[in-house]
Amino acid sequence: MTSDQHRPRFHFTAPTNWINDPNGVCFHAGRYHLYYQYNPNAAKWGDIHWGHASSADLVHWRDEPIALAPTPGGADAGGCFSGSFALVAGQPTLYYTGYTAQRQVQCAATSDDLQHWTLQPARTITTPPPGVGVQDFRDPYVFRHDDRWYMVVGASLHHARGQCLLYRSDDGIAWDYRGPLFTSPDLTLGRMWECPNFFPLGDRWVLTVSIWLGLGAHWFVGRFENEVFVPESDGVLDLDAGAFAHLTMQGPDGRTLQWAWMNEQREQARIDADGWAGAMTVPRELSLDARGRLNLRPVAEIAALREAPVDVTTSGAQRGVVATFAGRHLDIEATFTIRSVHDSQKLGLTVLASPDGSEVTRIVFWPDARRLSIERARSSTDALVRRQDLHGTLLLDEGEALHLRVLLDGSVLEVYANDRLALATRVYPVSEASVLGSVFVEGEADVALQVWAMGSLHEGPRSVLARPTQD
Repeated sequence: MTSDQHRPRFHFTAPTNWINDPNGVCFHAGRYHLYYQYNPNAAKWGDIHWGHASSADLVHWRDEPIALAPTPGGADAGGCFSGSFALVAGQPTLYYTGYTAQRQVQCAATSDDLQHWTLQPARTITTPPPGVGVQDFRDPYVFRHDDRWYMVVGASLHHARGQCLLYRSDDGIAWDYRGPLFTSPDLTLGRMWECPNFFPLGDRWVLTVSIWLGLGAHWFVGRFENEVFVPESDGVLDLDAGAFAHLTMQGPDGRTLQWAWMNEQREQARIDADGWAGAMTVPRELSLDARGRLNLRPVAEIAALREAPVDVTTSGAQRGVVATFAGRHLDIEATFTIRSVHDSQKLGLTVLASPDGSEVTRIVFWPDARRLSIERARSSTDALVRRQDLHGTLLLDEGEALHLRVLLDGSVLEVYANDRLALATRVYPVSEASVLGSVFVEGEADVALQVWAMGSLHEGPRSVLARPTQD
């Protein structure tokens, strides 16, 4: 697949076939572990197992054998869906959603080596609480607080409103339902909340949810009191499901790290021809700013994949195209010092442009409209890929510069703005010549630009992913 111009080089994906949600992320015995939803037999959703990769540095990843497979006749016979990791009395434990007989249940599996896992049927949570349907009950996130174990489960109240359910356990084995942790205050925030994460950050608690069906992800910051979450602020984590199914862990150095899944944005015929589907965002570091807003940025370790600075040609112009560069796998840092946040003139970058202009992806900021966009209308001449634009709101303070961190990796595009807005999507130019980039300014702004070529994240040769032995 090395000749596939759309395949990412430094965003994680499996050797072949389909991946989706990150699962069970953790640090154990000196390595980071990333599990993920995986179909070992096709480049489309179905036959869901857990794939597995590990890393010593968050940068270079080693493919490991498949971790979980559906158990014939078991609670996960229909698939091993999303979940999380916990170390319970020294025992590595995965909590995840099993699917069988048209029901979603919460399963547990244990291991001694993080490679071979044994389903523990006696620990299965089989019945959702009243008001929650048997197919609206999934994605357990387990954490430790006040010397007890807690589990948050995604749900839908009456199949109409997103909800997070809270369970408690003294031993991580037997669970007691404590009631709703938090219920969506607004019907516009989706019918179902998937992949809830609930974790402390600074002196506050953060709840992130992925909004079903495909409506992006949202964050809430607030207090955890009497086993109920009390939000104080909220905002968009990722737009339009460009990145979805976020999963968070605390690193050994105390950082709060998060991954998300980036789905394909092309028709199945294109995916089948290439033999792979899906990628992860780079690991992100989360924090709270002075205003209590959730901030996010790529982990610093990603810079280790920078191979060499890319030549940047400046035009000498004050307006219009002020610099050009080229590449398909790039790390770009651009800072725009804008004369006024009330300027109505656009500025930004183009990437993956063809020499004749038939293909181009634009990253555009309007200071007065407070809007950052990824414009994909001309990102590809292929009619079988999606090309809708993404728009996010970014309010700059007077005198605050716009800083864009752009990670371009084949078909993967992540844009981070001032550590508080992320836009993530996929783009699929057809022409092999669509590698040109530029920086443009229509108003009045000074620009500082650095561009690096990026290397590969994979640690040595890719291994063959073998099915696990059934215990």
